[in-house]
Amino acid sequence: MSDPDELRPDDPALEPALGTWEAIDSLRVVREFSPRPLEPWVVERLLHAARRAGSSKNLQRWAFIVCRDRARLADLATLGPWAGHLAGAAVGIALLTPDPAAQDSPLSVTWDLGRAAQNMVLAAWELGIGSVPATVYDHDRARAILGYPADWHCEYILSFGYPADPTALMAPKRAGGRRPLRDLVHEERW
Repeated sequence: MSDPDELRPDDPALEPALGTWEAIDSLRVVREFSPRPLEPWVVERLLHAARRAGSSKNLQRWAFIVCRDRARLADLATLGPWAGHLAGAAVGIALLTPDPAAQDSPLSVTWDLGRAAQNMVLAAWELGIGSVPATVYDHDRARAILGYPADWHCEYILSFGYPADPTALMAPKRAGGRRPLRDLVHEERW
């Protein structure tokens, strides 16, 4: 894997397609993917986006398992009732942390992993690549499929791929899709 700092600054792959707010505001979940594979530099860019996320005390307590093999993706698609999209993804990236249920594990590991995941999702969206998370329900089977150590935990796997329907990249917001700020925000106290 290369360091993104080694890429040429005039490389078209580095040109941002979306501004930050535009990426946040236009992001849509994509559950159906085209058979087109993701280019290796794209997967590497997603991984660099994850590792660039901030983490508590800069401990970077995360690891990522990249899965491209069709049979493995099909196996991962059975780990939860809503994980079926993994079978059609170009790439699945399992997100791992030290076991957050361990007695000495701070809750910040889940916050940090969420930041890394969102970086990957936004970096993918900027490139016209869709994504959706899968929650792992069968943890023993996930460990058997992915082979990670006993003191590590995998709660989520992200699917990535070019959308089967390219119009998904421009889908309008659903009416009522987000609660209004007045229902969420309190000033100074609840």
